[in-house]
Amino acid sequence: MRNNKNNIILSFKNIILLLRNLNAHLTGAPKIITLISLILILSLLNIINTFTHVPNVSALDYSSNVGIGFTFNPTLSVSISPSDLIIDNLIPGNTLDSNSINVSVATNAAYGYTLSANVNDENLVHSNNVDTFSSIATNADLASLEDSDDSNIWGYSYKNNIASIPTWSNYSGLSNSVNKVLFNTDSNASGSIDFKIAARASSTQPSGVYTGTINFYTITKPTPMNLAESYFAHGKTRYNGYYTMQDMTTEICNDTEIIGEGSQTELIDIRDNKVYWVTKLADNHCWMTQNLDLDLSHDRPLTSEDTDLNDGSLSGAYAENYTYDPETKIIAWVPKNTTKDYSKNTGTAWAQDNNIAYSLNPGNWYWNGNFYNTAAEECDFLSTSCPYFSQNSIESNKHLSVGNYYNWPAAIASDDATSLSSNTYDNVSNNPQNSICPKRWRMPTISSQTEDVIGSTNEFAVINKLYNDGRTNTFVKMISAPLWFTFAGRTYRGSVTRSAVNGQYWSSTIHAQNTVCTMTLSSFYGGTVNPANCSANSDPSGKSYGRSVRCLAR
Repeated sequence: MRNNKNNIILSFKNIILLLRNLNAHLTGAPKIITLISLILILSLLNIINTFTHVPNVSALDYSSNVGIGFTFNPTLSVSISPSDLIIDNLIPGNTLDSNSINVSVATNAAYGYTLSANVNDENLVHSNNVDTFSSIATNADLASLEDSDDSNIWGYSYKNNIASIPTWSNYSGLSNSVNKVLFNTDSNASGSIDFKIAARASSTQPSGVYTGTINFYTITKPTPMNLAESYFAHGKTRYNGYYTMQDMTTEICNDTEIIGEGSQTELIDIRDNKVYWVTKLADNHCWMTQNLDLDLSHDRPLTSEDTDLNDGSLSGAYAENYTYDPETKIIAWVPKNTTKDYSKNTGTAWAQDNNIAYSLNPGNWYWNGNFYNTAAEECDFLSTSCPYFSQNSIESNKHLSVGNYYNWPAAIASDDATSLSSNTYDNVSNNPQNSICPKRWRMPTISSQTEDVIGSTNEFAVINKLYNDGRTNTFVKMISAPLWFTFAGRTYRGSVTRSAVNGQYWSSTIHAQNTVCTMTLSSFYGGTVNPANCSANSDPSGKSYGRSVRCLAR
């Protein structure tokens, strides 16, 4: 723009010089006209110069951004005093405790920390590398080493000083593969333990020095996240406004805090765009907290891209209607039968079949949380007015949706389950590996493990222990938040029976040729819970009945 202005001014100056030269050679009237023209041009030049004037000194406009912030450095320290545990006066056949060491932890981590220990070698080794002192069994329930046989063993005991009443633990053994948690705190307060070892030597044990190493570990706890926050933190994106069932990972569930209903969120199943409540429960698993509602269709394949299909062998139970693409490694199943839609009278009629998949969609029914006290009061909400259920109610608690009914072959996505007849109750690793759950989800397991502690494969029993105090004579907490199991009843010969009387849930565990272990709720006898109903003669465990399905994340 500045060049254009200068060019205009220069052109007018050239005209003026031309007129001056011309005026010097003119006289009379032409000269007067020329002078008038010159005055007009000068006036015009002044006007143009006013609008095109460029100052000699350019104006300056200066700004600057200055970053501000601070660095927060969480601290974590462990101190051990003294540094060694030594027993230097061990008499054959006796035990002698060492002087205990103190292990202290300090941190400013807001959500606390854990302290744990393990060993490089479970045996204390003699300097000749032949003779050893063996560790007593890891997590052994021994009152003391004095109760042990005359053998060469060693163990540890500790006193947790952050406990309200610190006491020494029984002696136990340390592992080289599993960390023993010594304390676990949710605050940033300092903590410490006193730790000691003891040994028992036989009269034939060679003398000498036996050594080993104990490793202490401490780790701060991450910032707690609810389920939606964990999805976001792991880079997942929403689909139709929801995170997806199929995007669940072990890491997402692990990083979700167990905070009851607060950890729940709604996830969408991309197979049919139905939305389900999901919660991280106290057993450290992420569970669906409403019943599965997926319709099966002969016109719509389910694939390992969206469904819990893992067995690509195309043999046995997963031969009929299955395909496997070795190049893409995608497994596909086309169900032989389409889900019977009761309200529209479409789909495949229900058949009592132990081997071929059948399913029933009763419609949008919700249980209202009440139940019958006697079998005589039972009603079929599909064909009669049943005050214990409502249909298409916007106000209904979605957790209490009846969902669909599936016989066991449908639940494990099989159209030929005849080969699945061997008992897997004692080894759930032999359970079917396919199900109609979404991809990265699976059916619960029921096992012969009597323990109902976290990590047990008797998974319904663990839930009953954590939320229902392990009781079998009441189901109140099983049908309440955050579990929301329902009394949806079952399907028998195409009709729904025992609605508001029973709640029956499939597992993937086979008990016998025609029976499968189930979790059963009953209003009979004042109310009962059977978290492992596996009786071969028991009606609720037959494969051919239609029951509810709940899935948990793999």
